[in-house]
Amino acid sequence: MNPDEIKGVLSLSLLAAFADGDKHERERGEIKRIAEGLAADESVHLPSLYQDVLLKRVSLSAVAACLGSTGSRQLAYEMAVCVC
Repeated sequence: MNPDEIKGVLSLSLLAAFADGDKHERERGEIKRIAEGLAADESVHLPSLYQDVLLKRVSLSAVAACLGSTGSRQLAYEMAVCVC
């Protein structure tokens, strides 16, 4: 996966976690675990993604556009389910 797809997967996971308007430590821990697994080379700055999602600088449609392959879309869906 390229860095944009990784950002897309993580952003979608964050959007899913915050969809209910609540922030829970279990969701935060799962996002951290996913980020560590996907972005082992530190190509993604997780605090910046949190800011982008919380400050509504990204939209679901923009995140979906980053997910160019079927595999990345399926992974994003599954990771969002894991977070929730």
